[in-house]
Amino acid sequence: MRKLILLALSSAMLLGGLYLLLDELLFPSIIYLRFVLAGGVLAFAGGYLLWTDFIARALGIKTWEDQ
Repeated sequence: MRKLILLALSSAMLLGGLYLLLDELLFPSIIYLRFVLAGGVLAFAGGYLLWTDFIARALGIKTWEDQ
């Protein structure tokens, strides 16, 4: 159950961050750096969680958290 919740939250973080980042970079008339930065941080955190907890383990890659 814990892994399922972590998967759902980290996927939402990644997708929400990418949406915020791309929406702010591609469509506005004025680009606000705080939204670009917030989207980038959110997408990075979600991608990092997905990588360390799911993708790297499925591929058999050891991360620094496994050591």
